[in-house]
Amino acid sequence: MATKVGSSIDNPVKVIQKATWVGAIGNVVLAVLKIVVGKITGSQALVADGVHSFSDLVTDTAILIGSRYWTAPADKGHPYGHGRFETLTNIFIGVLLGIVGIGIGWDSINSIGNEASNNPSMLAFGAAIASIVVKEGLYRWTLIQAKHINSRALHANAWHHRTDALSSLPVAVAVIANFFVPDLHYLDQIAALLVTAMILKAAFEILWPAILEITEAEADNEIESKIQAYASENEDIAEVHAIRSRRTGSTILLDFHLLVDPEMNVEKAHTISEEFKAHILEQLDEVVDVIIHIEPDTCEERVVNPCCDPCTGSKPMD
Repeated sequence: MATKVGSSIDNPVKVIQKATWVGAIGNVVLAVLKIVVGKITGSQALVADGVHSFSDLVTDTAILIGSRYWTAPADKGHPYGHGRFETLTNIFIGVLLGIVGIGIGWDSINSIGNEASNNPSMLAFGAAIASIVVKEGLYRWTLIQAKHINSRALHANAWHHRTDALSSLPVAVAVIANFFVPDLHYLDQIAALLVTAMILKAAFEILWPAILEITEAEADNEIESKIQAYASENEDIAEVHAIRSRRTGSTILLDFHLLVDPEMNVEKAHTISEEFKAHILEQLDEVVDVIIHIEPDTCEERVVNPCCDPCTGSKPMD
């Protein structure tokens, strides 16, 4: 087993916590602003948007706690590392978003049949615009941090910020429409439903990759072609097959069979496999663990390029 132990990131936990704390402070300020202004102006959509911002605090807390676990190195109890803690964090974020979205949507549907409240004022519009600007800024900054340390959980939280920014758009539109056309009594509730749809979409996009990971789906549908390409560049490697990959958090575990000349001694075959491992780990940032099974290049073992005549043991024809 070859494991990538070095990294250009000095302390990914500090990067995650810094980005999360900045987002948490922004979430508190915006949540209070939107809920208070929403209550004052009678904007149900703005209140719903404020609740969405408060829900971000729960996910921020999950990331602050979980990051201490999933960044821990492999140990005897977790020989493949602790990456699945990040997966569990993503599942928690996705489920929470879904629950919040369903709750907001349910309240909006129930309120459509009620007597219309006062039309929201331009103060609600200002709060919505402030939310869009701040949350879009948080999204872009957090996404940069997520890419810097290759964190899927931080990436999910960045999109949580983007969802909050997008969810404020229909709120702003509803307030403007109600201001100029007061007879559109239920436009605010419809905007809240649009917020719900955006939240549920974000929940699905966070949950689905985590579900695929838990069910041991292929980590990357392009990884096999990349490994084959690397192998074709090495004249000592006859064939690579049985390539398997699985994701654990933000990292990928990889194993495959490598065929070499059957007359080659064990030491040289081992050296070739180790050099090939090192090349893969250098080229593929997400791959942190590689297991290679060495096999002789015989007709019985070939899979990708089978021998043209198994009986004679001849090599494949060009």
